[in-house]
Amino acid sequence: MGSATAWQLAHQGKEVAVLEQFGLAHNRGSSHGSTRIFRLSYRTSLYTDLAARALTDWRELEADANQKLLEQNGQLDHGYQEAIDEIAASLDRHNRPYERMNASEAHARWPGMNFEDYVIYSPDGGRCFADETVTTLINRSKELGAQVHFDTPALSVELDGNFAIVETANQTWRTPSLVVAAGAWVDKLIGNIVKLPDLIVDAGQPAHFQPIASLAAESYWPSFLHHGANGRGGSPLEASAYGVYSPGEGFKVGTWSDRKAIDPDNRDFAISQHHLSEMKEYVSHWFPGLAVDSAVATTCLFTNTPEEDFILDRRGPITVCSPCSGHGFKFVPTIGKIAAELALGGQQSTPQWQLPA
Repeated sequence: MGSATAWQLAHQGKEVAVLEQFGLAHNRGSSHGSTRIFRLSYRTSLYTDLAARALTDWRELEADANQKLLEQNGQLDHGYQEAIDEIAASLDRHNRPYERMNASEAHARWPGMNFEDYVIYSPDGGRCFADETVTTLINRSKELGAQVHFDTPALSVELDGNFAIVETANQTWRTPSLVVAAGAWVDKLIGNIVKLPDLIVDAGQPAHFQPIASLAAESYWPSFLHHGANGRGGSPLEASAYGVYSPGEGFKVGTWSDRKAIDPDNRDFAISQHHLSEMKEYVSHWFPGLAVDSAVATTCLFTNTPEEDFILDRRGPITVCSPCSGHGFKFVPTIGKIAAELALGGQQSTPQWQLPA
């Protein structure tokens, strides 16, 4: 989100400096990896509307960079009826195309997957190329005049009247407009000077699986969300899950039952064999087209608000652009645009994204 905000501001000719505590496209946060799901199939109109706006903004970014960063290869949602009905209603309100079908009809089209009874397919959905996007945003920001400082963690942030003071190991920055897009570190960095909601930082453990030879074509593998009856609890087979095909890596599958709370500064990146076993059980049941024993697991950070909304708001000289509750990447260029507007003095009118009073 920070790189997208920098790109938007640099495009407007503003003086921009980016401070990144790690390197380019690192694996310590929530935005690394080759792909992320793009979808308009939300149960609430707020995010369907934002995704529709983002679709336009992705095309603007692609034109600016002359690079393909979003591919609309389709999105499947399946699960219990209430969830699918709400998705259909949200898509209807925004006049977006979709198809509804039952489990057998969906399996006939995508034989590598099994489905619950209620299925919806959105051709607007697909995948974002995450690492390429971050690299592109940083490179374009630099080309437009932004300073980018890697391996430069902010050690502290303080307020001095209408200015924010940022201390790094080698320099003190004084600015009338500071954008904090620190993800899992946002509370550590500014929690003492900006009132934040209660944040939950945890690590998920998705895994990539290889398709069987007869289903190796990418056309068999649209992005998906499984709205499990037990949500984030229950047995592995009843868990809510997500998936997206990553070229060269396979089909990534993750569930919401595999997370553990962590301190982002003391993360061991260890793979839980228990969770991997549960993931294999899930894939064995729901994905007959994936080779279960091909699993390669990884970990990634999620930083969530209690309602799994975003924080996009401003207090004094500080614009807060974190967290995005595990579903923000699809909105990257649009969140960058909103954060840039806030940084230049705009006001946040969406209650779900406002900071606590």
